[in-house]
Amino acid sequence: MKPGLMILTLAFVACGQPQQKPTPEPQKQAKQSPPKPVAMSPEDTAKYLELGEELVSATKQVISAALAGAMEKGGVKHAAQFCNAAAHPILDSLSKARGAKIRRVSDKPRNPKDAMDDEEQKVFALFKAKAQPPDAEIAPVVLQTNDSTVSFYKPIKISMPTCLKCHGEVGKDVKREDYAILKRLYPNDEAIGYKQGDLRGMFSIRFVKTHSTTN
Repeated sequence: MKPGLMILTLAFVACGQPQQKPTPEPQKQAKQSPPKPVAMSPEDTAKYLELGEELVSATKQVISAALAGAMEKGGVKHAAQFCNAAAHPILDSLSKARGAKIRRVSDKPRNPKDAMDDEEQKVFALFKAKAQPPDAEIAPVVLQTNDSTVSFYKPIKISMPTCLKCHGEVGKDVKREDYAILKRLYPNDEAIGYKQGDLRGMFSIRFVKTHSTTN
């Protein structure tokens, strides 16, 4: 092959090879911070504190009565099945009836649906900082995060020895056979290892604010 032909052939081969473009690195989405609280009037703060307390009382009354009945009927096994099947529908029904979104959330949830969002985590961190000693009283918190949403948060503690049958130390407070049932219903369960008086989670109630109480 003549030298000129060889150079032409090599040039043709080089040009004929498709150039591979570098694969762009996936862009990382910046984690959005929770919205900053909006200043509330004393009248609005008092109003939503009262509304929140009313809903917490009503929710505790309904769920506690149903749970006590389930425990009496069939112990932890029946109570766990009740919570798994009925707890969220009860909260949804109360939410719809009261025009609010009612949740019971935790940093160690039994049901993944009860995990905290960013704002709830920040409020719960404040509650945990105030939870020592275990018998310390922790006041509820009211926050307005935008023009239309007001949130009410109230701590939930392990207040009775009965709570430890499902949320205490496995093998000591929680029978191993009962925990096997809990794990079957909640494979990702984190809600164990508590002692009486411990902070278990909190009520998270969000209201749609339609008007201000101030003139």
